Amino acid sequence: MAGCEVEARELSDAIAAHELEVHVQPQIDLATGEIVAVEGLSRWTHPTRGPIPPAEFVALAEASGSIHELGLFALRECCRIGRDWRERGWELAIAVNVSPLQLETDRFFDELERQLAESGLPPADLIVEVTEAERIDDYAVVAGRLDIVQQWGVTVSIDDFGAGHSSIERAVGVHARELKLDRSLVARGDWDAVGDAVAIAQDSGMRVVAEGIETREQLEQIRSSGCDRAQGYYIARPCPPDDLGDRLGSFVR
Repeated sequence: MAGCEVEARELSDAIAAHELEVHVQPQIDLATGEIVAVEGLSRWTHPTRGPIPPAEFVALAEASGSIHELGLFALRECCRIGRDWRERGWELAIAVNVSPLQLETDRFFDELERQLAESGLPPADLIVEVTEAERIDDYAVVAGRLDIVQQWGVTVSIDDFGAGHSSIERAVGVHARELKLDRSLVARGDWDAVGDAVAIAQDSGMRVVAEGIETREQLEQIRSSGCDRAQGYYIARPCPPDDLGDRLGSFVR
């Protein structure tokens, strides 16, 4: 237990000292092959332990209560990155991951409004990607808050569909405009489930993004299934934002 407390304090200190950074992973439009968005992914390189897996430090943040500080860091960085790109003529949407724990407080929504105003990022360029949506306790309350966010022009996306507990009903329940298929569906080649999810989601007015694309075969299967967008190592690995410019003209078509 003591070790966990030390690690939690180290994470809090690292966030406060601006030692984390955000990398980005592109998403392509499957109809055109063009990059249309990126997902912002927090990265932490510990000074003595080296890179800490995101799943590890995010879980630590949720358990220790520092998820709000981590989430604010990611939100601030994603807004800054998106604004900087727009100033350079790159009109790409950027997705920021949001824990259900953040959605339980007014603080997240207040900070979201403030960061959009301070950064100057157009709301339409931001995607709020809700992770592990099955952990939302009161869908009516969260849906009401997210409705306001979407009235600003921000897109709400539900992550991890097909990972075990998520459902189309939950995505519809929070009035999401985008559904992200979990990488496990792609990895096991469950194309019937993918096709069914795509049909129901699109009938509900949601865009569908497939994660975890690691081969050309998977890319073609996802395209045939009717998905709108795709993301994964076959397309591009996460990279520092400044590195993305070199790749903008060289993606899979």
